[in-house]
Amino acid sequence: MLLLPLHQTAQAASPRSASLVVDANTGAVLQSKGADDPVYPASLTKMMTLYMTFELIEMGRLSYSSKIKMTEEGADAAPSKLDLKPGEELTVLDAIKALVTKSANDVAIALGQHIAGSEVNFARLMTKRARELGMSKTTFRNASGLPNPDQVTTARDMVTLGLRLQDDFPRHYRLFATREFTFRGKTYRNHNGLLARYRGTDGIKTGYTRASGFNLVSSVRRDGKHVVAAVFGGKTARIRNARMQSLITAALPKASTAVTRKPALIARAAPKPVPARQPVRVAAAAPRAEPPPPAPRPAPPQAAQSTEQSREATIAVAKVRSVRIDEPWADLAPDTATAQFAVASADADMPRQPVRASADFGFPRFVPETGALRPSTLAAQAAHLERVQDPTPAPAARLAPAPAVQSSARGGFEIQIGAYGDSAEAEKRISAARQRAGGMLDAYRAVAIPVQGGKLYRARFQGFTSTAANDTCTRLRGMRIDCFVARPQ
Repeated sequence: MLLLPLHQTAQAASPRSASLVVDANTGAVLQSKGADDPVYPASLTKMMTLYMTFELIEMGRLSYSSKIKMTEEGADAAPSKLDLKPGEELTVLDAIKALVTKSANDVAIALGQHIAGSEVNFARLMTKRARELGMSKTTFRNASGLPNPDQVTTARDMVTLGLRLQDDFPRHYRLFATREFTFRGKTYRNHNGLLARYRGTDGIKTGYTRASGFNLVSSVRRDGKHVVAAVFGGKTARIRNARMQSLITAALPKASTAVTRKPALIARAAPKPVPARQPVRVAAAAPRAEPPPPAPRPAPPQAAQSTEQSREATIAVAKVRSVRIDEPWADLAPDTATAQFAVASADADMPRQPVRASADFGFPRFVPETGALRPSTLAAQAAHLERVQDPTPAPAARLAPAPAVQSSARGGFEIQIGAYGDSAEAEKRISAARQRAGGMLDAYRAVAIPVQGGKLYRARFQGFTSTAANDTCTRLRGMRIDCFVARPQ
């Protein structure tokens, strides 16, 4: 009797059927069948590839106009593909559209290699980020979704990812509604036929391999209701689409128009909150008289402190001049692995320490001295950064009318709008500030800077001159956006 290897047996097995429908307004599960059973994601994998890409765009590490060079590994990939030759280039925006519409495997591979130096490293980053998003049963082995017996997910995890794409990157998410993509004279239609046929569909992705069957994650907004659903294991694309339409049609009457789900809150049990640590008085800062402290904002449990504790909190951040890259990230792309990092130091006497780069694209996780406290209110943060701010306020005459943003004017000053318990929250606050500022911040790079070993993230906009930073921050405060000016040393 011929014995097949285990992975061949798994790949040859009949596709497993699974589905999940979630009310995106409330987070309630409206339908579930095998939602936590392991399934193959196929090209739904590209949703994660795009999540990673959007994240780097928001960090300022990529832009829509960045060039991606086709690699030999990408060019050798199985279809579907754009059939680019090794060395040929396309922009990041074209790469995104190629993944959304054509589901181009060659482009997914080249994009992953561009970001992480190799597809293996990129898959590690994908898996790590997926776990951080709550996708606890997902493992990625490649950027495209081409067959791999170890690349598995669940319907729940993919709905989670669908929600996070919309919550975290609303500006980029709109690209999932692209129906046609024209590249070098050829037009490619989106494989997701529901975009044209089912009212309210705004995305997001199809997938197919022989082992997975026909998969689909859909998002539908109709009459104030919003549902996100995943279907796995369809025998044909037509059967899969009919199944998706049937599930959503049955779910919409049960969905709510009231939005109660917090962004990034997904349809699974939330982890128990971690109690805030009692701060230790190390260098009490006198409270500032002007301006008065802003009204407290809801904060993650890890950063929660009382008003009295907030007055006493201080920032102690290691000053970092370079980063030593340790395994398994030593083979990251040069632009991510060998970057030099400099951060604002709250205390000139703070000793330097070696720190390791995190898996998040080479960003360091800063390790403060034992006893250092996390910042609480924005006023407390600003109080300990005053020594690196420009002491001269902007003249009042500069405040009206609003100066046009000069994208060519760049400087070493930064504007911080807050510090938050995780990177997703910092990125959401950055996105919200951009929208509220009405274009004032569009020309500046946004970053979420990890401090205290990744327990806190500073939300900042970079690249201001001294005058522009003070003018802009004053205007932001007028819009009730808390901020202060800082300059990295």
